[in-house]
Amino acid sequence: MPQSWKRSRNAALWRRLDPVQAVRVMADCYGEEAGAEALLRAFLEERDMNPDAARFWLRVYEALRPVAATPVSRQRSGRA
Repeated sequence: MPQSWKRSRNAALWRRLDPVQAVRVMADCYGEEAGAEALLRAFLEERDMNPDAARFWLRVYEALRPVAATPVSRQRSGRA
């Protein structure tokens, strides 16, 4: 695993961002996969026994849900 990943995994980025900023960054970086990334981060934080961080990432996921439900994603899933 690259050293940069280890550092970013241990960094408490969620302490420096509010959920609105995190949503913006996640949507810009991960596009349609931003929700999956937020859920993965929540899972990892929960596994590391960090409930505050897990709740933060779950709030980010909840805020991303309307962003993820764009016409393109609905069309791909057959709900158009």
